[in-house]
Amino acid sequence: MPREELPCHVLFVGAGPANLAGALHLARLVAAHNEAVANGSAEGPSIDEPMIAVIEKGNAVGMHQLSGAVMDPRALDELVPDWRDRSDFPLERWAEREALWFLTPDGHVDAPWIAPELHNVGKPIVSLGRLCAWLAGLCEEAGVNVFPGFAGVDLLWEGDQVVGVRTGDKGVGKDGQPKGAFEPGMDLRALVTVFGEGPRGHLARKLIQRRMLDADANPMAYELGVKEVLELPAGRVQDGFVAHMIGWPLDRDVFGGAFLYTLGGDRACIGLMVALDAAPPDLDVHRELQRLKTHPSIRAILEGGKVVSYGAKAVTIGGWSSVPRLATDGAVIVGDSASFLNPMRVKGIHLSMKSGMLAAEAAFEALKSGDASASTLMAYDTAVRNSWIRQDMAPATNMHAHFATHGFVGGLVRTGVDYFFGAGKVRKTSPDHAHMATMAQRAPMAPPPAYDGTYLLDKLTDVYHSGTKHDEQQPAHLKILDPEICATTCAETYGNPCTRFCPAQVYNMRPDPADGRLRIEVDFANCVHCKTCDIRDPYQIITWVPPEGGQGPEYATM
Repeated sequence: MPREELPCHVLFVGAGPANLAGALHLARLVAAHNEAVANGSAEGPSIDEPMIAVIEKGNAVGMHQLSGAVMDPRALDELVPDWRDRSDFPLERWAEREALWFLTPDGHVDAPWIAPELHNVGKPIVSLGRLCAWLAGLCEEAGVNVFPGFAGVDLLWEGDQVVGVRTGDKGVGKDGQPKGAFEPGMDLRALVTVFGEGPRGHLARKLIQRRMLDADANPMAYELGVKEVLELPAGRVQDGFVAHMIGWPLDRDVFGGAFLYTLGGDRACIGLMVALDAAPPDLDVHRELQRLKTHPSIRAILEGGKVVSYGAKAVTIGGWSSVPRLATDGAVIVGDSASFLNPMRVKGIHLSMKSGMLAAEAAFEALKSGDASASTLMAYDTAVRNSWIRQDMAPATNMHAHFATHGFVGGLVRTGVDYFFGAGKVRKTSPDHAHMATMAQRAPMAPPPAYDGTYLLDKLTDVYHSGTKHDEQQPAHLKILDPEICATTCAETYGNPCTRFCPAQVYNMRPDPADGRLRIEVDFANCVHCKTCDIRDPYQIITWVPPEGGQGPEYATM
């Protein structure tokens, strides 16, 4: 069908911290270049009317962003040096106290020593959604075009060169046919396309597969992070407190940890992150978060609180060994889509932002020369590997492999050795979904606590607090290749783990009215876009694709 085309110089897909930092940096580079050409201090033509565009699938910038987040401000210091003095910076609190706890079922043990890289006192506590909205405002002031509500659904190719992205159609019915308000998606054509869609990016994944960019890297590895924001009784929060926790309620062979931060006002957030290569087939991270909140050390802080926001998101934990080749003809990959998170520090915003800025510098050179071939854009890949990104991530190169192979204690010891003596040779790993045990191999995990509807919540109540909205009269954006596997092989072997690991209760086994057999039903309207099903499904028959632009969760304060 005929589609509108919008030509761009550089297109950023996804309005996360990596792409917003990159777009802002690029706009400034172009403006400085044009000024230098105009006053005669630089040679070459100016870049007239630069079209730098950012598209975002959420209905507003920041709505699909979720993180802890105690931020390392290193990249922000480079991008916006005066951010500390700006009255509009979306600061929640400064971290003033910190703790690292090992939780036992009845109490906790304070770590006797915290590595310098894990110190958080003096760092800003932020809402990633609010931070991205603030960065988007700076981008627009610099002349960047920011388009929320547009989901990139396919790559545009000329031969083996990426030349842009097609956005999703709107107004398509459940049967796949156009409805009365149908609007075809646009073709956004660009000299350089920057993919920063977050973990398990839909288009970044296609690009990596077609161009085999991960041939020399480990498979990307993930945790599922679930997080709640609670309103506490007035006067409860006195300062910026940051606690990271390991141990209970997770089994010793399940890698993960928890965090608790105080926020602005009388609010606090609590989150739990669990590796998606965990063996238990009945793993339910949302259930484990509710159990965590019953711990006496947690209740002492959050007692009397009311959950007001909820969200879930996959988190990249493969570290440096999972970073693919970062550039190909016409395209580069940034942020979580390229596995830029240091699992040892549990931090990635600064790495994502720096990757976006380095990508912007390579895109700027492509704009000046008109050449967006891989030979030009690989300057970005080289810059990353020579930057402080690699220095930050290198000690955790084998962290995921250590924990996956040797369990909690062995993984902790080997990661500590790497920290002090260097990671050495990269250890190979296998995809997360390959590690799930069968029901016969594992005892059932502990049941959930009694929900009270205020402090301890069931999944559907928490989904309500995520603000998730989808038009149910559209095709499901969660595609199951062979539902018969769900009804037979998966049910018998794994007990349909998707009905538990999904943090939004999207998947349910319900009796078919025709024959009474249990069959999979996909309640896609609940989906919070975390991508867990796409990652953890043991048969790899579930694929997440973007729904209509502007739909999904609304994480305004997450």
